[in-house]
Amino acid sequence: MQSRINLSAILVLAMLASAGHALAQTGEFASQPPGSVVHQGYALQDAWQNARNHPPVEPVQPRKPRKSSTSTR
Repeated sequence: MQSRINLSAILVLAMLASAGHALAQTGEFASQPPGSVVHQGYALQDAWQNARNHPPVEPVQPRKPRKSSTSTR
């Protein structure tokens, strides 16, 4: 009987301890983040997405093929 109580207590403690890890792994906040933080994150995400989708400032010029040298040996 004593071993069942110990096992039950260990399982309950393990479940309570793992709840904090599960919450942290899902990316959820313990409390709601301030609106300014959320909007700054959106602005940063938009800036990165725009930088990724726009062409470079100076277009890249294709390389000209090299002239083949015909040397006689």
